[in-house]
Amino acid sequence: MRRSLPRLLPRLLPRLLPRLLPRLLPRLLPLLLLSPLLGAGKCGKKVVDDGDQVGVDDAAPPSVRLQVVRVDPDEVPPGKPFPAIVYGSDFQEGAQLWIGGAPMSQVEVQGENSLRVQVPALTAGEYDIKVQNPDGAEAMLRSGLWVNPDYRDPNADLAACAHLTVHFALDSSALDAADRATLDSKSSCLLALATPIRVEGHCDERGTTEYNLALGERRAEAIQRYLVARGITPSRLRTISYGEERPTDHGHDEAAWQANRRGEIIAER
Repeated sequence: MRRSLPRLLPRLLPRLLPRLLPRLLPRLLPLLLLSPLLGAGKCGKKVVDDGDQVGVDDAAPPSVRLQVVRVDPDEVPPGKPFPAIVYGSDFQEGAQLWIGGAPMSQVEVQGENSLRVQVPALTAGEYDIKVQNPDGAEAMLRSGLWVNPDYRDPNADLAACAHLTVHFALDSSALDAADRATLDSKSSCLLALATPIRVEGHCDERGTTEYNLALGERRAEAIQRYLVARGITPSRLRTISYGEERPTDHGHDEAAWQANRRGEIIAER
């Protein structure tokens, strides 16, 4: 009988299944539905519910500690008070600030990353910057501020070439020797500006509007070419002609006409 069972099964199954399935399905169906969930837990897979991982702890946010990174400005002349901003992290309301061991009285917490302070006049030397939070945490930037006895304000130097004027002869767009000398002496300053430069061409009141506009453009272009030859990037230069529309002297004599025949080089902010 045991040996003949494999031969009989193909014949018996078609007869038995219709009788057994109605009894077995109600018991097997719940197990079939639960098996994916049970298997996921056993295999270590993460169960997702509405996009969140169940049973997985959120990563802890990185801790932020008090630190002082820099002060702006970090170089100043001696003997002059100045405003400054101290940059760092985890600054708290009520934080105190010391510069070179001296407490600062005018400190404003602008946020967790910056403090504004009015610094009194200091003597020459290097100064540490220390910040202390109300909770007692401290941070220091060693030699963060330099009071330089030989300090030279770069903005003062740049102001010397922020607005230049050259003059032209009657009906001419040629730069004379004095004009070239002026531009030569200021070329390094213009290079250091690193800002767009507007080159204006102007004329006196004589001549037609159309003629003066064309002459003013030639004057502006002559200045532009000279500056490019001195190393100024062409993309920084913008030429414009105002003709006789913007006189610097509103007189009607030779002195006024000579003053108005000009080109202006202006650093645009």
